[in-house]
Amino acid sequence: MLALVCVVLSGTPASAAPLTVPDAMRLAVERSPEASAARARRDSTALEEPLLLSNLDPKVMGSYVYQDDRAPRTAPAFQGTRARTERWETGFSQTTLLGTEAKLVWRGERLVNPSAFRPLDPTVDSRLALELKQKLLRYFWGRPDVARRSRARAGTAAAESDFTLARSAAAAAAAAAVIELRAAQQLQAIREEAVADARLLLKRTEEKSRYGTAEASDRFQAQAALESAEIELLLALSARTRARHALASALREEGPADALEVSTETPRGLPAESALPAAEAEALARRPDLEASRRRRDALKWAARIARLDTLPDLSLDASYAFAGLDSSYGGAWSDMGGGRHPVAAIGLSVVVPLTFRQERLVRRQADRALAAAEAELAGAENAARRAWRDARETLSLSRRRRAAAERLAAIEAGKLKAGESDFRSGRATTDLLVRFQQDLRRARAELVRAEADESLALIELARQAGLAGAS
Repeated sequence: MLALVCVVLSGTPASAAPLTVPDAMRLAVERSPEASAARARRDSTALEEPLLLSNLDPKVMGSYVYQDDRAPRTAPAFQGTRARTERWETGFSQTTLLGTEAKLVWRGERLVNPSAFRPLDPTVDSRLALELKQKLLRYFWGRPDVARRSRARAGTAAAESDFTLARSAAAAAAAAAVIELRAAQQLQAIREEAVADARLLLKRTEEKSRYGTAEASDRFQAQAALESAEIELLLALSARTRARHALASALREEGPADALEVSTETPRGLPAESALPAAEAEALARRPDLEASRRRRDALKWAARIARLDTLPDLSLDASYAFAGLDSSYGGAWSDMGGGRHPVAAIGLSVVVPLTFRQERLVRRQADRALAAAEAELAGAENAARRAWRDARETLSLSRRRRAAAERLAAIEAGKLKAGESDFRSGRATTDLLVRFQQDLRRARAELVRAEADESLALIELARQAGLAGAS
């Protein structure tokens, strides 16, 4: 990951001016569909814990039932011939983090059933009750609410790491594409200079041939050098075109890539080596891909705990306390209930136990297997990341030694060509020797350009392997 994923620069279109590394990184991150998808997944995952807590919101209850019963009776004189009943209830219910289901309910029942032996008709029964239901084993013993919230937080952290990884991948790809296009532009310039020098050499050789101071082989050698330089220029132009295509893909440019240019100055915005962690353990601890794997492993740990708790026997404590009132009208029943003279209390236990525990064992086994798979995947990812980090450090070290050697070689070749040109003007060197000296210098300069590009690419890769994802 790169230290400049969130670089904030002026909003200049990609084709308006030569791109720099920070420009390309910013545009790539802004336009990346992978980063947008990861952001949406992160935002969606972040809603899981609030969704769990929303189950604790109080709810309003209400119901009404009217029944007209004209079924035959065994003793109509005592039971009446027709019973009309109204039942209603209203109240509030709420569930707590401990799993306590609490209800405050107001119930009423009005019965109209004329008979010779009913002194009070109609009768109205009204009750105000507080009812509690507490799951003992599943909540008091293991607190699955804590496990569910912890699982949600681990999932959110994993999604955040995935988002960071997607941004960093987009930025790293854009930075690498800029470096490659910069190198292709420099190599094209070298090949164009080689063609120009080869044409000048051919012109001078032809002039010497007219005066008899150059052999025919010298003229053929100059012509061959020009053809070879033009072929190399053709390859350089094709490489530049492909580099433009790669940069356009990294920037999600849908139009033609012909106008894409990058700055040939020394690349800016690359992470400083001093900002990279020196210790391998620190680098692995900061990688967002490993952090996402760790968080998913943690989420599966909590999921396994939830599976164990949810498959325990359902042992619950039930309790209620109510005030009742009775009269021939609602007003009288409510007044009687409000006096608090007729309390009704109840307490008891309920239990539901599976006979075979087959489903419960399968659920637990499935959760344990998923956790074991996550542990194994994390170990494999850490091993691969460890090797990638070591390889990236070695690649950067090699690229720096290679660049230093290329600089020395280019200086030597430049001095050799200068001496050869002096000898050629004085007639002590042949065209063949001068052409070879020019080709040697072009190869040395091309090697230096490639070495500088590879050093920048190695630094980008090392920063990505180190898990750097800050803002500048």
